[in-house]
Amino acid sequence: MKDSLIAQIPLADLSPIPITDQAPQNPSDEKIDEDDDLDDFGRLEKGVAVESFSGIVPASLPLGERLVFEATVEWKGAQVLVGHLELAAFQEDPETTILHARGKGERFGYLIDQQITSRLDRMTGQPIEYINVQRGSEYHTKKLLFENGSINYTKREHCRKSDCANPKHNIAEVSWKGPIPWGTKDQHCGDKKCGNPTHESWIVKKVHQIDEPYVDLLTSIFVARTANFPSDDDTIIIPAINDDSRWFVEVKKLQTKEITVKEGTYEAIELSLSPLSSDGNEKKRFKGLFGIHGTLRVWIDSISRKPLLIQGTLPISVLDLKARIELISTGDAEIVKLRRASTQKALLEKSAERPR
Repeated sequence: MKDSLIAQIPLADLSPIPITDQAPQNPSDEKIDEDDDLDDFGRLEKGVAVESFSGIVPASLPLGERLVFEATVEWKGAQVLVGHLELAAFQEDPETTILHARGKGERFGYLIDQQITSRLDRMTGQPIEYINVQRGSEYHTKKLLFENGSINYTKREHCRKSDCANPKHNIAEVSWKGPIPWGTKDQHCGDKKCGNPTHESWIVKKVHQIDEPYVDLLTSIFVARTANFPSDDDTIIIPAINDDSRWFVEVKKLQTKEITVKEGTYEAIELSLSPLSSDGNEKKRFKGLFGIHGTLRVWIDSISRKPLLIQGTLPISVLDLKARIELISTGDAEIVKLRRASTQKALLEKSAERPR
């Protein structure tokens, strides 16, 4: 059944993304979490139509598109501005396409500046690499590397190798003879919070062994918005990787109606995107892009398929607040392409590990 599923899923129209920095093969002392080759589709709950997975027929990606959204949460009966979200898609070179997302904001003592990039192979439409960089109150630099039959989840961290031979990871420490300083010697830095980017390496955290065409979370959003639904009652299942966990994103078409957002008035299709744990663990909590949890409601333009409105749950401190992400402008992705070209490499080379 697996082979038939793969054959039925044309992802070739999805366009890709290039990234200059490749994660070096630098294994750590930590044990890599490697999946056994289990059939994830066998774990789907009864009632989910696996056959509908073949209904994913993505249209061409909206290359050159830049969308800007305003993010608010409901607080004491009012909508409170918490930040802005930017989505873009563009061709970076003849072989790859970039899907870009950036969320930036500050509210309730929490600061976030998160940039997410998906690289897609232009010929096959399959993801090549997914990069998630966050700065602000929390820091991380993470990647998913898509290879034949596996997806590697890697994270940029301070080197923890006890036998590390990289001289860039050393620091000069004072040698003592009793109470008397007796010169200096080079020693591997053991302070993981030192903040020195030259002491960091890409560490493989988990290897997903897969037989199905899994995608990253950002790509899954573009697949959902461009998918063709054979009928209004059909459900589409998109297998998605989120760091060290695997999910099935169940996409349902709910209704079509006219809605008004700050950018304009549209005839919109309402979709629900519900994450199902691939291992059947109903207690596992899904954390999506930019911290939004659980099921999403997404309204897309019935003609262009661009997202107009996104609603979900955003945990802040001990509260679960209703989030509203509303389209406020449409523009050209060229500005995103130029900005990314000048900042991406420097951003990837430093995770700035700090206390969570």
